[in-house]
Amino acid sequence: MATSADTLSTIIDELLKHKPADRDAALKLLAKKALLPKKLAEAPKVKKVSRFASKAAEEFAEAKGITIPDDFKGTANGDKISVKDLKQLAEGPKKTKLNASPHAQQFARDNGIDISKVIGTGAEGKIKLSDVKSLKPAAAAPAESTKVKISPQAAKLLKQWKLSEDEIDDVVGTGKNGTIVAKDLARTIALLEASKDSDEDSSSESESESDED
Repeated sequence: MATSADTLSTIIDELLKHKPADRDAALKLLAKKALLPKKLAEAPKVKKVSRFASKAAEEFAEAKGITIPDDFKGTANGDKISVKDLKQLAEGPKKTKLNASPHAQQFARDNGIDISKVIGTGAEGKIKLSDVKSLKPAAAAPAESTKVKISPQAAKLLKQWKLSEDEIDDVVGTGKNGTIVAKDLARTIALLEASKDSDEDSSSESESESDED
């Protein structure tokens, strides 16, 4: 509805009387006096600026239920979001391809090694089998057996002289891999024979003294 001549005249009088400093002050004055035309009283419509580069992109986001971060910027003009951008958001970040040889990966799996922490020495940092192998803990060397190695012939002598392995622990074996052979027991047996002869002599002397008595 157009403003009447009387209303328009009143508006002019009020503006001349109060002399508002600017447009906003004038609008406030007229609104207070109930003289502001309806069209001017209505808030101007703000055109909504779409973040999407196309209607197709907007429909794609809605159909897939994609949540777009507030700080996300598209690759289309004006940082607008394209269908391609939305597909990347839907798929999520791509996994970085592991730069390692198949053999290195297999060896790492078999030995429980986290290959992602291995530093590759190959071209462009590629992880080689040797890089992974160097991280595998060295197998513990088997403890050397402390059991005395005795040849069959030496074993017969031990049985004959009723000797235990503890009684020959100071004997140095001259056989293969330190095996005690028969000749290594010669000194031990000689001492046993000497001790035996001494015992027999002592026994004989005792018997002779008894006879004389």
